Amino acid sequence: MKSVFQGGAIAVCLLGLSACASVPPVQHVLLSPPQSERATTRASRWDVRRVQMPEYLDSYDVQLRTDEYVLTRLPDSKWAERLPVAMTRLLQQTIDEKLVNKRDRPYQVDVKVDTFEPQPSGQVVLSARWTVTDTQDDTVIARDNSLIQQPLPAANRDAAAIGRAMSEAVRQLAFRIVAAAG
Repeated sequence: MKSVFQGGAIAVCLLGLSACASVPPVQHVLLSPPQSERATTRASRWDVRRVQMPEYLDSYDVQLRTDEYVLTRLPDSKWAERLPVAMTRLLQQTIDEKLVNKRDRPYQVDVKVDTFEPQPSGQVVLSARWTVTDTQDDTVIARDNSLIQQPLPAANRDAAAIGRAMSEAVRQLAFRIVAAAG
C-alpha cells in the first residue's frame, strides 16, 4: 500500500513538472534599440525628467488595445523595465544623440503621456504633452502636444514587433522635441 501511494505521488509530481515544462518562457521586451543601432554621443545638459503616464501603463505588462475600451495583456511577454523608466531613458538617449546646438543649455524636459499602446487599427499611438524649460531662468523654451502614429507589421504582431514600433514612436517624439527646442 505504501509503495502504491509513493508511486502515485511520484506520478503526480512528474505530471506537474511536465505541465510546467510546457509553459513558454516569458520574453522580456526592451524599449531601447540595441547600441549598434544608435549613434554614440556624449551627454548633453538636457535633463529628461521621469515620464509621467497613466497608472495602467506604469507596469511591466505589454498591453494591446483590442477594443475601444479593452486592453489585453500580451501573453508570455513583459517589459524588461517599467514603461515610464524605459521611455525616459530612450528619450534622453535620443535627445543626446540628435542635439547639435544648445547641448550645453541647462534644459529640463517634462513629458506627460496620455496614450501609448498598440491599437486595433494596426498602429502604435503615442499621445503626449511636453515642455522644455531653461532651468537658469525658468523660461519655457518650447511646448507642444504630440500625436505620433507608428505602423505595426500586418502579419506578425509579436512582442518584438510591438517593442520595435513603440521604440520608434518614442524616438519620433524625441526628434520633435529637439526640432522645436534644440
